[in-house]
Amino acid sequence: MLSRIVLASIRLRALMLVLFALLLGAGAVAVRALPIDAMPDVSTIQVSVLTSASGLSAVEVERTVTIPVENALNGVPGGTELRSVSRGGLSAVTVVFADGTDVWFARQLVLERLRTVERELPASAGTPELAPVSSGLGEIFQFVVRSSQHSPMQLRTLLDWEIVPKLRGVPGVIEVNTMGGELKQFQVVVDRARLNAQSMSVQDVIEALRTANVNVGGGYVERREESFTVRGQGMLRDEQDIANVVLRADRGGAPVLVKHVADVQIGAALRHGVITHGGEREAVTGIVMMLLGGNSREVVAAVGERVKEIEAELPPGASIEVVYDRADFVGRTISTVLKNLAEGVIVVTIVLALFLGTLRGALAVVLGIPAAMTVAVLGMHAFGVTGDLMSLGAIDFGFLVDGPIVMLEAVIAAVAGQKLAGDARARAYAEAAQGVARPVAFAVAIIMLVYVPLLFLEGIEGKMFRPMALTMACALFGALVYSVLFFPALLVTLVPPAEGHGPRWMEWITARYERIVGHAVALRWPLLGASAVAFVVTTFWFARAGAEFVPRIFEGDAVVTIRRAPSISLDEARRLDLVTEKVLHGFPEVVSTLGMTGRAEVATDPVGNDNTDILVRLRPTEEWKTARDFDELSEVFKEAVEAHVPGTFVSVSQPIEDRTNELISGSRADISIKVVGSDIEELAALGDRIGARVKAIQGAGDVRVERLLGQPVISAVADRARMARYGVRVEDAFTVIAAAREGVRVGDIYEDQRKFDLRVLNPPSEPSAAALGELFVETSRGLRVPLREVVTLAEGDGPSSIRRQDRERTVRVDVNLRGRDLVSWVDEAKVAVARDVPLPTGYRIAWGGQFENFERAQKRLALLVPAVVVLIFGMLLWMFQNARLALAVFMMVPLSLVGGMLGLLARGLPFSLSAAVGFIALGGVAVLNGVVITSEVRRRLSAGEALDVAVTRGATAVVRAVLTTAAVAALGFMPMAVAESAGAEVQRPLATVVIFGMFFGTITTLAVLPGVLRAALAGQRLAARAAEEGQGRAYPQEALGS
Repeated sequence: MLSRIVLASIRLRALMLVLFALLLGAGAVAVRALPIDAMPDVSTIQVSVLTSASGLSAVEVERTVTIPVENALNGVPGGTELRSVSRGGLSAVTVVFADGTDVWFARQLVLERLRTVERELPASAGTPELAPVSSGLGEIFQFVVRSSQHSPMQLRTLLDWEIVPKLRGVPGVIEVNTMGGELKQFQVVVDRARLNAQSMSVQDVIEALRTANVNVGGGYVERREESFTVRGQGMLRDEQDIANVVLRADRGGAPVLVKHVADVQIGAALRHGVITHGGEREAVTGIVMMLLGGNSREVVAAVGERVKEIEAELPPGASIEVVYDRADFVGRTISTVLKNLAEGVIVVTIVLALFLGTLRGALAVVLGIPAAMTVAVLGMHAFGVTGDLMSLGAIDFGFLVDGPIVMLEAVIAAVAGQKLAGDARARAYAEAAQGVARPVAFAVAIIMLVYVPLLFLEGIEGKMFRPMALTMACALFGALVYSVLFFPALLVTLVPPAEGHGPRWMEWITARYERIVGHAVALRWPLLGASAVAFVVTTFWFARAGAEFVPRIFEGDAVVTIRRAPSISLDEARRLDLVTEKVLHGFPEVVSTLGMTGRAEVATDPVGNDNTDILVRLRPTEEWKTARDFDELSEVFKEAVEAHVPGTFVSVSQPIEDRTNELISGSRADISIKVVGSDIEELAALGDRIGARVKAIQGAGDVRVERLLGQPVISAVADRARMARYGVRVEDAFTVIAAAREGVRVGDIYEDQRKFDLRVLNPPSEPSAAALGELFVETSRGLRVPLREVVTLAEGDGPSSIRRQDRERTVRVDVNLRGRDLVSWVDEAKVAVARDVPLPTGYRIAWGGQFENFERAQKRLALLVPAVVVLIFGMLLWMFQNARLALAVFMMVPLSLVGGMLGLLARGLPFSLSAAVGFIALGGVAVLNGVVITSEVRRRLSAGEALDVAVTRGATAVVRAVLTTAAVAALGFMPMAVAESAGAEVQRPLATVVIFGMFFGTITTLAVLPGVLRAALAGQRLAARAAEEGQGRAYPQEALGS
């Protein structure tokens, strides 16, 4: 089959060249339409349910809101995990679904379950709402609105009603979350003295405003030929309308109006979050969230253009400043990938020209790269793979040209010294190409096969490495197609027989190798034994070096997270944020800062006043002066902030890393140690003990124990006996409490298309339980009694938040590592915690974070890799029809890994899944080189050469092809190995493994394999059989595979 394809390629070469040009054209079109992002989206499929519960404490939110929602969602089809956070006034419940679940179907399932629980929620709870359909990569753009001529309330109003609606209309944008400034309200602030003078209560004011702020429809009336709609318009329009609402109208007396007992004003809503900018002032911000599965490059570009248009329409003095743009990171990362790929093409071309000694031949080989990449891009479209660091960054063009190199070598050797032209030349080229087509196809197929385990990875690791495997498999398939379909035609067209004797330095190496290989064959057993010992020793050494999931990718920006006491006020947190930002601005690496304390309006991250995230935009690393890398800069930031702002816990992360970790495991840290139990105080104590123990382990950079307790609470407990005595309803008493600070919402005020809350406030004289008790509540007999007479008021501490996983309470100890690999740290920490922190009955520890992904991938690969190994051996056995030869080639695979392990050890890099991909590639190339050498030896045996002569001359004949394939593969990765730009962290281990592995693996193959082949083919009977199989064959390649 392959022989006929090669022959057709040469005979129909004009047609093949046209088809090749069309293929490249299709590739150019496909590349332009390829979705581009920095990283694959590894977020799980999840649906978050957010429920406001105004006035309820964390314990009450858990009991009355979170647990009913959890019960409703428990067992939802496809659900794999259920976790929740309960805070004062907010419940957030998240359902994680199995990979592959359609997100819209998942949301529909959740909505159906929520219908059954809404009636079970307390009256103070809002309607459960679903969080936006976004992901860890969803927050793509953030900006602040600035103006020296507008108040914080005016800026927030401008943001909410002018800017956000326009941005929501951008295709691909699912939500624009807003935060900061002051949310405008129309407020009726009761004056208790004036209210008492009129013998009225707060309930009277609330009821009057609710009934006065209405519109009604009266149907329609007909008059002659026309119909008139009847409308009753009583909606309040402004402060004057509100002030003139009638509270009471006595006969013969003047009516009592709202303005007689209260002050009507425009005020700010009670805030749950604040934004600071640059360490100088408050700000308002908008966070643009992309729809799950969107094309970030296109969406960010569209948002950027729309922001420019909106800015031009803003009032004088107002402007928009971009503080985070995903396009920056995407651009830097893709630039790294494209730069490395471009440099790889140049290096491969130079190496080919130097090793082959023919520029035309090198050009014909290099043309296989765009052909293979075209097939790869078409495959990425077919499989829904985005172009990113993982899918494109692992491609080594050296692997894609191995087949053409071997075929070119065969043709050059076959026609060397001959004067051929016309049909004779075409026949000679065809016979030589046909002779190696089958082993080349087998070798490339085996290289494709070694990537199969990556296709079966699950979870986060599958989402990261499956696109890489698919892209590489498609590229290799394209390289195979090019080798047998287009390359023969290009060979006849571009490479005349006169070219290709090879450079003199290569002839010198070949001559020297021919002498050395004879000695290597004679010393085959000592060499094989030494190689085996080297493999065992290196593996033992390497196994103790540590491992991690994937290297940390530097995104170019930082997130400095500040954790403080749960009792801190929002104003104090704002003051400390400004101080912290000024400290950060003292570093020359910092361009700008944006502090976010508390939660936004759409609480995708349900935190309190004790949590601040400061987004820090950094200068390019080449301009850094304080630190050499991000880990060092993180330590410097942490030390400086903790020194200037005592009582804070500081950790440093990155925007995408931070958000992705939060969505995946509910934690933003590298490692999350979860203690599961029932009693909050016991959980808090265990968390403190575990945190203190793991903090002492080398490599623990940031250790934070979740604060469960310490939230001051003013509680008001209904005294039902006294209420009955006075005739006070619980609803009336608690309405007074609700109006004390947040206010009771009684309607809306419309200003054109804008809508604002109308609230009644009855603030106490001071923020204390005693002052709250002096507020009056009306009895059923029209009397007014102090609130303290019907409720029991007390001040104390309670939980600030309650975290649950799979319907059980948990406390979390978060750890970020510095200067140590993930797996060895976790192994040591597990032993230390189990030994030093005994757990009470009914409590247990769950370890989560990135190491969990690594362990899952490790277990998966432990099953898949042996299966693929057996399959590869089976293919070799099928190809050679000889178990000894198959085993001889297969033995080169483990020996080729020695160099990769030494490379990681030499550069101080831990083993990771990125490095594993490099080892996979090494194994494939080892098989390719083994097949090439073995096929040539068998060909010579079939031609009648003696065994020793066939082995030495066969290995010598293909040494240039073996060295060339190794050189282009290794040097093609050199730009990745030395790159320092964005995303290079993931490519570095892979490139290191391939470069070092190719160097040592090629030497091992050329030195050890000929001797092993000599032993495998020893004996007249086997040699005679090999020669007999070659008799009467039409083409040499049939003997090679017989």
